[in-house]
Amino acid sequence: MEILVYSISKEKIEFYSEINEYIKMSKKYANIKDKVLFNNQIAKAQSSSKDMALKAYDETYEPLIEGFCVGLDEGGKMLDSVEFSKLFLAKNKVSFFIGGAYGLSNNFKSKMDKIISLSKMTFAHKIAKLVLYEQIFRGLCINANHPYHK
Repeated sequence: MEILVYSISKEKIEFYSEINEYIKMSKKYANIKDKVLFNNQIAKAQSSSKDMALKAYDETYEPLIEGFCVGLDEGGKMLDSVEFSKLFLAKNKVSFFIGGAYGLSNNFKSKMDKIISLSKMTFAHKIAKLVLYEQIFRGLCINANHPYHK
């Protein structure tokens, strides 16, 4: 299985070593790739307006839509860890999309197979990404009956 995590950020975020540790621990279950995207179009759009930023995110993300696609959004469905683990069952490729400073557009979210929320609380981008990677590892362990979840 291949798991792709796309995020829009100016640079590799803090918790880089912790995220890489979850990627390393997950290797026996899945090939995970962390794809951090940022370009001049996004930088310019984010300083102009929310609508322009969302359009720039869409233009960056839309060519990357493949496999079972999951968008992270504060208005998405909240899942417990066991429900989250089911996202990986019978799938060859799962792509997660984390929005930029303005989230994900409604247009982009309509192209996702599932929209989830990590919490009712709002997290800084770097915290949300770390939580996502921990839950990916936990979900893979649940599906493999590994004791990590206990």
